Amino acid sequence: MADIPKGIHYKITHPAHKLWMIALVAAAGSALCIGILAFVDGVAKGDYLLVAPFGATMVLVFGLPQSPLAHPKNVVFGHLTTAIIGIIFANLLPVTFWSLGLAVGVGIFMMIILNVTHPPAGGNPLLIMLGAHTSILFAFYPIFAGSCIIVLIALLYHALVSRLEYAWVNKPKEGKDV
Repeated sequence: MADIPKGIHYKITHPAHKLWMIALVAAAGSALCIGILAFVDGVAKGDYLLVAPFGATMVLVFGLPQSPLAHPKNVVFGHLTTAIIGIIFANLLPVTFWSLGLAVGVGIFMMIILNVTHPPAGGNPLLIMLGAHTSILFAFYPIFAGSCIIVLIALLYHALVSRLEYAWVNKPKEGKDV
């Protein structure tokens, strides 16, 4: 049986299958998401939604959306957990090689215990301690707010653009060939 040419409707309603297409979809989603966060920061004239570890979050959320490490609860609560750990350490201990290592280790321990492991969040204690962010508000702005917006953008992007499975979006229908 000859291959049936796939029209534009098929291409729009089916997820990318070739590696270059998957990479392009991931790059576009990541660029869009970081661009939105940076735009809000620029308009608000402050650091409200964007931190460096979010760049690594893009790899999982847009590049490997089916990974358990990219699940919304892991993104949001992994970042929040390690941010709180970083703030506690920044307030209680001087910034030294051992306190930085201990803060990252405790953050990883807590993410695993709480079942919210998200590898990019491991950078939050370093960012917080080296940047001297001692206010608990930093855990909410930019960490919590930014990670929630990342998840919302990812859900919309995967539902409407990439058509890739992410969280509860685009789940394969049971009994149907995938």
